[in-house]
Amino acid sequence: MKNFYFKIILPTILSILLFILTIFFIIIPRFQQNIMNGKREMIKELTNSAWSILSKYENDERKSLLSRKEAQETAVSRIQYLRYGDENKDYFWITDMHPVMVMHPYRPDLNNKDLSNFSDPHGKKLFVEFVETVKKSEHGYVNYMWQWKDDSLNIVSKLSYVKIFKPWNWVIGTGIYIEDVKKEISALTRKLLWISVGISILIACLLFYIIKQSLNIERKRIAVENDLHESKEKYRTLVEAATEGLLMLIDGKISFANAVISKMTGYETSELISLSLNEIIHENNNQNIIDVFSQIIVEEGQYDINLKKKNGGFVEVLVTSSASMINSRPVNIIIVKDITIDRSSNLSVLDYQKLLSTLNIGFFRASIDFKGRFIFANEIAIKILGYSNFRQLTETHIINLLSSPEDKKNLRRNLLENGYIKNKVIKIQKKNKETAFVAITLVLYNSEEFKDLICDGIIEDITAQEKEKNETTNLIAELKSSTFLIEQSVKNYLVPINTLDSDSTINDAIRVLSIRKTDNLLLTKNEKDYIGIVTNSDIQQRVLTLNLNLDNPAYLIMTSPLIFINDHTSVIDAINICNEKKINHLVVKNNNGEIIGILRINDVYKELKNSLSFYISNIDKAETVEELKLCYKQLQLLLKPLIKSEVSVKVITSITTSFSDSIIRKLIELAISENGKPPVGFSFICLGSEGRKEETLFTDQDNAIIYEDVQPENEKSVNDYFSKLGEKVCNSLNYIGYSFCKGNIMAKNQQWCKPFSVWEIYFTSWIIAPEPQNLLDATIFFDLRNVYGENHLTDRLRKTISDQINNRALFLYHLAYNTYHTKAQHISSGSILSDKNADLVELKNAVNLIVMLARTYALQDNIWCTNTLDRLETLKSRNILNDSTIDEIIFAYNFLMKLRFRNQQNLADGNLPLSNTLNTKQLVNIEISTLKEVLSLIPVYQKMIGADFRVSG
Repeated sequence: MKNFYFKIILPTILSILLFILTIFFIIIPRFQQNIMNGKREMIKELTNSAWSILSKYENDERKSLLSRKEAQETAVSRIQYLRYGDENKDYFWITDMHPVMVMHPYRPDLNNKDLSNFSDPHGKKLFVEFVETVKKSEHGYVNYMWQWKDDSLNIVSKLSYVKIFKPWNWVIGTGIYIEDVKKEISALTRKLLWISVGISILIACLLFYIIKQSLNIERKRIAVENDLHESKEKYRTLVEAATEGLLMLIDGKISFANAVISKMTGYETSELISLSLNEIIHENNNQNIIDVFSQIIVEEGQYDINLKKKNGGFVEVLVTSSASMINSRPVNIIIVKDITIDRSSNLSVLDYQKLLSTLNIGFFRASIDFKGRFIFANEIAIKILGYSNFRQLTETHIINLLSSPEDKKNLRRNLLENGYIKNKVIKIQKKNKETAFVAITLVLYNSEEFKDLICDGIIEDITAQEKEKNETTNLIAELKSSTFLIEQSVKNYLVPINTLDSDSTINDAIRVLSIRKTDNLLLTKNEKDYIGIVTNSDIQQRVLTLNLNLDNPAYLIMTSPLIFINDHTSVIDAINICNEKKINHLVVKNNNGEIIGILRINDVYKELKNSLSFYISNIDKAETVEELKLCYKQLQLLLKPLIKSEVSVKVITSITTSFSDSIIRKLIELAISENGKPPVGFSFICLGSEGRKEETLFTDQDNAIIYEDVQPENEKSVNDYFSKLGEKVCNSLNYIGYSFCKGNIMAKNQQWCKPFSVWEIYFTSWIIAPEPQNLLDATIFFDLRNVYGENHLTDRLRKTISDQINNRALFLYHLAYNTYHTKAQHISSGSILSDKNADLVELKNAVNLIVMLARTYALQDNIWCTNTLDRLETLKSRNILNDSTIDEIIFAYNFLMKLRFRNQQNLADGNLPLSNTLNTKQLVNIEISTLKEVLSLIPVYQKMIGADFRVSG
């Protein structure tokens, strides 16, 4: 409708306006000009006529018929009474070249008078102007003011034409009144106006009629178009919503195919258009089917056929053909239903629903080509993989979900070789780029056809379990490395047994597990003999693997024989048995051989995490600084064997960090008991290596105090309290063995013992106006960690830091700049043997470059853990840096930190001052080679961060 106004109505209005403008701005002005030109020509010709009279009598004079005086008098008398015009009052006058009036019919008073000073009301000396005009060009036009004809009181504008009569030196002239011309023009204008109004009205009526007719036509067209669009949308929605494929064939060629057909065959809709149907019929159909579908019109009926897939293989479908006519042309409507799913399994749909609704696992079906695509997935599977709906999942190749290159390479091959994969733990990358661990079981069918393989699978998210398992393994490693043994009896961790007759069905087992809220059942024979155990994992892994129905006996999926242990078995031995047998449940008997319960190894892991107690518990019992110093010496003795063992660096730093944190907390408690309760809430924070939980044997203090804002009148007293607290704690730490910070970044320094608002100013100034050198000194503050006091203060401060960083890309640039331009350590070129006796390496500086790199990337991505390894692992999980790069950096960090600890321990054993400087002659050749390789990688990491943050060289 909007286009209609632009195309029809607007041109109509413009046409009328154009017509009116033409009348007023072209036609009327042109008529006015023509009238004026006509009047000018008229007075010119009239003057010429009067001039001819003068010429006649001058001729008589030359012929001596009259004297000059007689000739002049006769000529004057003749011209004096010449009249013209509507009222016969227009006249001629005669002057000489002086000028003196020779004759004026209406102003006889001027006759024979000198007119040199005669002027009109505007001051124009008109008779002088007449003389000047004829002197220049012998004739011409002059505008002036003069009386209206014979009315001397009415002065109006007049245009006169004058011409010289040279024989007598006379000037003869006549004129027209402009007012007459204006009246004539006005009369003509009124006529034209009425004519134009009439024509405009007529045109407007005609155009209105045309517009009305066009508008009716346009409305009908829009209505028909809307109806057509609505019908088309209904048809399209109906077709797209169909769960079955739809083809339309005209002249034996595909003219339409919906998305379901494309999904079935792998062809794009554009690729299917104009293909003949027999081009997508697989060759493995019988010849009769191929002949039927080679015809231009497929006979009506149902056919069970195999359709080709674009990437090879086929899909079994049920085709229903019907014929129709469109525009007198015969067409085929083909409805296609995928019947592969319905025929590929012995499990009924009801069985699947019952099984999947009971177990929190995902089920999927996939084609196993080289990349793999999902054919079906239930809601749980879709959720585990991190997608919102199945449509999104179908757009992803299975191989792209796998994080491990080994899984990408071997998963399909193992499935093809064995026909199944059982309970394999793999690492996947979800849609949001997060990583997760899942356990999958795959069962292959159609295994004789390698081009079109299909598998059913179940998937379970075990990320939490894997994380828990790793944490538990680390805890056990820490426990062992700390010379503690888990010698408790397993009888403290037992749960009651639940039994089920072995002839019961799998469905019964699922129901009992759900009702009793347990994860295991012991199967009995004759209610006495225990023949096996059924767990949730057995159901998840074996029902599909063995192609069972839920009505099958439960003993088909049980684990047998049972593994028994005595109730005096230690926890560590039970863990070893489970690890060896790869099981999670042990049946426990007493000394009489009676079953008294089930040991679930996961319960043991949970209990271990809640009950582990390390040697640092002695710190809580200390009451003096001297006792705490003794604990610190014991720590050095305990760390010595750990440093020389193969225990990971993180285990050692977790012990040193836990110890120093406990020391600080105890010192603060002792100070508070001595100085009184704090006036306001506060947070004692650690910075630098302490903040990152990376303390070595040669770590100084880096700490500060943040306290809540107070009224100005209370600021001095509050600050005095916390200054004394900071001084007390820092002095005690120095006495115990944690030396003062060389840069004086300690809570005893007034600058670093401030209210929250001042700390906000500190960080804001560092972020908003970063200067490379100042920022280099201040970066340790971005590794802050609350050790004692109010967590909300550090949380609020991190929120402020995060908000500022998000709005200040320049800050991150300067962090990257410092990392990029910091000089890296290296070992000089040459043979390993010659290097061995030559080089000193500052290990702390080498490690710091990795710390700076991890800190910069972490702050950029709002990662607020402070430990370098935790930062790197988080960067890896978020795919900010690729896995291989992170693994390489972690190896380099662990290697350098291990050397730091070992070097410091060697110095301590030799009673030498501790330092971070390593003499390479302490290393064996392979260690020097590894160190050279690690140090050579650090400039590579510097170039990487330089490129990522666009740092110029």
